Amino acid sequence: MMNIGNTLVWFRILLILPFTSILTFVLTLIICSQIPNNIEPDQNLPQISELGTGQAHNYFMSGFIVLIPQMLIMFIGRLQFLIQSQTIIHRAIIYCIHVIAIVSGIFVLIMAIVSLDDRPHIHDIGAIGTFGSISIYCILHTILIIYLFIHRSKATEHTNIIFPLWFLGCTIIVITCSIIWVITFASIPEYIAAGTPFLYFLAFAPQFWTKAKQIQHVTNLNFAGHYSSRTEIKSAYEMS
Repeated sequence: MMNIGNTLVWFRILLILPFTSILTFVLTLIICSQIPNNIEPDQNLPQISELGTGQAHNYFMSGFIVLIPQMLIMFIGRLQFLIQSQTIIHRAIIYCIHVIAIVSGIFVLIMAIVSLDDRPHIHDIGAIGTFGSISIYCILHTILIIYLFIHRSKATEHTNIIFPLWFLGCTIIVITCSIIWVITFASIPEYIAAGTPFLYFLAFAPQFWTKAKQIQHVTNLNFAGHYSSRTEIKSAYEMS
């Protein structure tokens, strides 16, 4: 009962992380945009990294450091869900895909700690590594989900076509905007490329919710069975 209860709490925590992650990201950008930094006064939409310059660096760093554990726990939960929900893809493949996602946390940390003012080249390595690793994860994860949907007769928890379509659409947006950003250095494609993965991760929430409901159902059955057994024992004792 204790293990089931802990698992239920775990999946309920996972359920809220896609939402808290996007909230943390958006609030970090908004707060940094309101703090004095080194952005040109006439620059309407600066690059994301430029928001973390000057006095805004500590807020930029704090926001992304708070974001890292949320994303890592979410990726671990997604890894666990995919291993438990199907048997047709070897778990080594799933582990490799999610190692890429977890490595992105290192690049986010570099990007957050190293200011663009102090060491721009190292900061850029962190930023590019973050974009690259998250993009690669989205591509590989989407391929995996599409494969599971194609073979949905053997993976009954992956029969909903909305998920592969959602993941595919978000991945196409990320790749397209990333390419445009690299070519033009325009801010709008960068913001879209940076924000779309958080929309991608929102699709994790319904499956975390389904898993939590399944565990809650098992918990209720176990409790009912335990209560029934105690009642029967008590009745037998009284009759004797």
